[in-house]
Amino acid sequence: MAVTRLVGECEKGTCATLYRLDETGDLLVQGYDVEDAETLVGIKIPAGETVVRIPAEIIERYAREYLAR
Repeated sequence: MAVTRLVGECEKGTCATLYRLDETGDLLVQGYDVEDAETLVGIKIPAGETVVRIPAEIIERYAREYLAR
């Protein structure tokens, strides 16, 4: 399945990034592991899912560049 890079924390490299699956339009998030147990208190994470941290700027840029059309 083809993936398109939408926006990221840096223009090149392996930074936190938002991608779109071309076939379905679903979004993929590459982010930082959340290893601090206190941060995860109160979040119920079902099997097969995980929580990652990304800079808010990535979502803000996505909204400006793709949702404002």
